[in-house]
Amino acid sequence: MVVYVVGQARVNEADGFKKYSETVAGLAEKFGGKLIAAGSSEKKVVIEGEQFADGKVVIFQYPSMEAYQEYVASAKYQEGKAHRINSGSLDVCVIPSVD
Repeated sequence: MVVYVVGQARVNEADGFKKYSETVAGLAEKFGGKLIAAGSSEKKVVIEGEQFADGKVVIFQYPSMEAYQEYVASAKYQEGKAHRINSGSLDVCVIPSVD
């Protein structure tokens, strides 16, 4: 079943987060992931609440939960995560398709 991954990143240290981004660039596609939408603070409109007011929000589509879990478990993602972990925060939610 197709899943959608919603991630929100808040960056505290730009260089470390840039290394994370460069390390994982293009990796999602190798696991069937497809970027659906992305917006930074300047590009998104928050309609209600404050949860999404700061940071960047991304939405990816994966063919299955297993494909997403393989992506997260991959050595390349873990390498990138090591750069990200001290440079900001990342909240991630996985939502199954209604199809």
